[in-house]
Amino acid sequence: MQKDYENILKKQIIYRCSYTSTKETDLLFKKLILKKIHQFNKLELLNILQIFQKYSDHEIFLLLTNIQKPIKKYINIINKIKNEK
Repeated sequence: MQKDYENILKKQIIYRCSYTSTKETDLLFKKLILKKIHQFNKLELLNILQIFQKYSDHEIFLLLTNIQKPIKKYINIINKIKNEK
């Protein structure tokens, strides 16, 4: 049951990353999120979905490129997505 829920979350993230507003975000999301989606646990997957709900594609691009700082709640997952500790 747990794995089924995680798979549903992954499918939602894959779908969301596949239909972005620009080529830049398509490439960035593919490189940083989709290629390592199986490395995220359930809580991290939920946080990624929340980020997609809270921020626009452009704002997520700014977060992932260090132009904008994330709110405290998302600092760890943003850093993990970017492979930073």
